[in-house]
Amino acid sequence: MRQVRRRVRRPLQVAAAPVLTNYIKFVINTSTVISDPPNWLTRAQALHPSIIALWHGQFLLLPGIYPPVIPGRAMISRHDDAEALARVLRYFGLGLIRGAGAGTRRRDRGGAEAAHGAVASLREDFSIAMTADIPPGPARKCGLGIVMIGSRSGRPIVPFAVATSRYRAVNSWDSMTVNLPFSKLGIVMGDAISVPREAGARELEVYRQRVEAALNETTASAYALAGADMTRATPPSITELFS
Repeated sequence: MRQVRRRVRRPLQVAAAPVLTNYIKFVINTSTVISDPPNWLTRAQALHPSIIALWHGQFLLLPGIYPPVIPGRAMISRHDDAEALARVLRYFGLGLIRGAGAGTRRRDRGGAEAAHGAVASLREDFSIAMTADIPPGPARKCGLGIVMIGSRSGRPIVPFAVATSRYRAVNSWDSMTVNLPFSKLGIVMGDAISVPREAGARELEVYRQRVEAALNETTASAYALAGADMTRATPPSITELFS
């Protein structure tokens, strides 16, 4: 049965890729873009190679916004369901690092291999884009993986967020956001966070919390810049913490 599902999924993913690519371009081209800081591209070039950190569910427009002048690769799951996104990333000029953290799951999802690939990519002068939280949650809780990559590579972690005034949120663990065209589009880049190479377990935890707080702040700032209410884009697990 699993093989049957795979045979069905792959052609669907292949067919979805050009549709998603054109949709991303349509949303960006019909929206008014505002960024904070206004010179975020210049800053990104100065920080290159860097680790561009986002939350799960908030990355739909990243492939179309990622500056082609900065060589980059994106970390993406090896799962068949990620094939459409993988093809979209390639279309926009981003290389791929396949694998993801296991989170609460016991099976190997290629996280260690992906981490090695990320460090190697940074040493090869590629910036990398990756989500800081790990499926299946909890959402918006930064994992140690991104912090350890920052420590081992010696490269800065840069909190990044994109939001639109018009969007729909999917009922999923990460409240996956589908950005809509004819929006006000906010791009926010937070301050870079450098993790010491010699950081031990306690210090890594301190930086993990720092990245988590910075990503939450950056994401909230992007929604505010776009003039959007981010309530619907906030996972239930996060909403419950402040209720």
